[in-house]
Amino acid sequence: MTLTIAAFWPPPPHETTVARYREIADAGIDLVITGNYLNDTIIIGHALSCADEAGLEVLVASDPRVEVLMRDLDPGEEQTRALIGRVIDDYRGHRSFRGISLMDEPLPDRFERLATGVSVVRSLGRLAYVNLFPSHATGPYDAYVGDFVSTVRPALLSFDRYPFLSSGEDAGYFADLATIRDHAARAGVPAWMYVQTLAYDGHRAPTAAEIAWQVNTALAYGYTGVQYFTYWTPDPSRGEGFQPALMDGGRPTERYGVVRDLNTRWLRPVGDELARLPWTSAGHTGPPPAGARPLEDGVVVGGEVVVGRYGARHLFVCNARHDASTEVTLAARAAAFDPATGSYQPGASTFPLAPGAARLVRLES
Repeated sequence: MTLTIAAFWPPPPHETTVARYREIADAGIDLVITGNYLNDTIIIGHALSCADEAGLEVLVASDPRVEVLMRDLDPGEEQTRALIGRVIDDYRGHRSFRGISLMDEPLPDRFERLATGVSVVRSLGRLAYVNLFPSHATGPYDAYVGDFVSTVRPALLSFDRYPFLSSGEDAGYFADLATIRDHAARAGVPAWMYVQTLAYDGHRAPTAAEIAWQVNTALAYGYTGVQYFTYWTPDPSRGEGFQPALMDGGRPTERYGVVRDLNTRWLRPVGDELARLPWTSAGHTGPPPAGARPLEDGVVVGGEVVVGRYGARHLFVCNARHDASTEVTLAARAAAFDPATGSYQPGASTFPLAPGAARLVRLES
């Protein structure tokens, strides 16, 4: 399944230009998720026009009509269809218009409403998107996600959990990653996740290795949507202590370059290769984190790694540490995928992985 590389919180209205959207595309991002005060049909339409020119797609996540309809109203299916139809009609003339975000982080009392909304958007030929809470905001997470899937019947499962805290690392990250992926696999839908790019209240700024680690652990778990939170730095008036993101006041930060290189030199080519292969499982060498599974088949005999299995012969091997290198030893000969050429090169059965790094290998024996 094709990999989506998305960015949330694009440039604000006064910076919504074709040049700015080309900067997004230059960073290897292909989907813009709106926000940052793009919250009326005029400015959203202008953003879509900019995306048309830049070759991007847009998920409209800030139309106030949808927000009010999903959170505050219950007009029934017929009127919901008519209201959402008007929203989609406003944007459908743009090549870049991919779909509608119906709600961010819903509570269970909104699931029935979302079921109607998702059904309507999908019937009109657009992506119906809902992003879920992490487990620390919901209570029993398996039940929360399971109820959402059975009630809403979503087109995909997306969630956010930002692991780099001011006090250390969020120990629940892998448990949520596994829960969302398990439910997505059973429902036969894609799994998407968010990548932390910045510091804000209770969270510290991630390093280049930590950004890569988030992306690579997601690929090991078979995720096909990577969403950066955030692209543009949110303004201070929001009161959440946001520090510089990928773009800060119109200037690219060091992390813009980190994400651009990660996307264009690694994530896109390896994602295209993985899209040809069915993901089957993920496991950890050594004692797994809470909520995760051990790697049990013995194919990796050395190294502290997370391993995603793709098809019968492919392993996506990710360093489980973002703060230390590891040396991986496989129990079989393997060829390594070269993202620069799109080919597999014979490799040693033992190889190093830098902090947060990963390697896609094809078992040869």
